[in-house]
Amino acid sequence: MSQTWTNEKDGSLMRLIPAGEFIIGSTVEQTEAAKRMDKAGPQFPLLHETPQFRANIGSFYLSVFTVTNAQFARFLSETQPSPERLQNWVSWLDRIVAAPDKPETYRALPEFETHPVVNVTWFGAEAYCKWAGLRLPAEIEWEKAARGIDGRIFPWGDEWDPDRLCWWGSHDETETTSPVDVFENGCSPYGIFQMAGNVEEWCADWYQPDVYKRYAAGNLALPRAGMGRVIRGGNCLRKNKLEFRCAMRRANTPAFTNILLTGIRCAADPPK
Repeated sequence: MSQTWTNEKDGSLMRLIPAGEFIIGSTVEQTEAAKRMDKAGPQFPLLHETPQFRANIGSFYLSVFTVTNAQFARFLSETQPSPERLQNWVSWLDRIVAAPDKPETYRALPEFETHPVVNVTWFGAEAYCKWAGLRLPAEIEWEKAARGIDGRIFPWGDEWDPDRLCWWGSHDETETTSPVDVFENGCSPYGIFQMAGNVEEWCADWYQPDVYKRYAAGNLALPRAGMGRVIRGGNCLRKNKLEFRCAMRRANTPAFTNILLTGIRCAADPPK
């Protein structure tokens, strides 16, 4: 099985996340430590990370980088969505424009070609993945890819380091996102870039606050309903360190990105 491959449709570099057991979720002691990390941060979701347990999942591939504006512009140019469908996929286009001489052709602004696409709804993320012949990762897959097998707090280890991610404290007021291939020192154990910061990332799952209790009991079936869809990772405008931990879980309404800095990271099953 290849360790990496490049998806022909959209150019995404995919990396193997091997099968096996890993530590998922947080202990009560870790959630208490998170509260002390940022007393003004969102503390109500911390119970949704418990209990901590070991899960054994199969291998899968995950894109090393999030989907860029250039990639998403190509997707729009090829699919030619109606205005209604475009609205369903993206709350509003930011850094992607229609070519003035060819309105059916989209392009990314040159200075943002390698930045992540933002403001994407869950439906837009799913549509992109299907177009590319890929899929959205399950939440449990996302967490394994972010933290490896050792239960680390952040993708790079257990200690907060403000220089390893794009967050509120890493840029000035004129810049928000960063190119998808920077902050190499913040990669996950599998070499996946920016699983903390830059943009929130959609997962395939419905969000259920207590689903980790069911998972811990051995039932890893994805939820069939819930309060929105799962997003993970934190974004470049968040100020609280606890929001960039690998175990932090959030929900967002699928059709409306009330957290506007949402993007896409694709997954794929290994060949049969």
